[in-house]
Amino acid sequence: MKQSVMEGPALVAFRLSEEQAAGRYLAARREMLRLRSQVTAIGRLVSQYPRRLDYRASLKAAATAHGAAVQRAELAYQRWQQAQLRSDSYWTETAGRAA
Repeated sequence: MKQSVMEGPALVAFRLSEEQAAGRYLAARREMLRLRSQVTAIGRLVSQYPRRLDYRASLKAAATAHGAAVQRAELAYQRWQQAQLRSDSYWTETAGRAA
């Protein structure tokens, strides 16, 4: 027998928060991967043309941007996990006991 558990407005808000946090994490991860490929490409140019100072400066800037993107992705992941835990604990305290 299938039991239907109605979600209250608070649980819906927690689920929406969780979905938004997941979306922010995915966007941050995509940006991190894009910057990683940029660092790789510029790194190849630097290895091919080691005397080009503009390539080296671009590599340094891209590596710095990638490092910041990694931190943003990690923070977004942590916030997504926290949102999941809030949502799951609220569900367990309310509707989960009824199931």
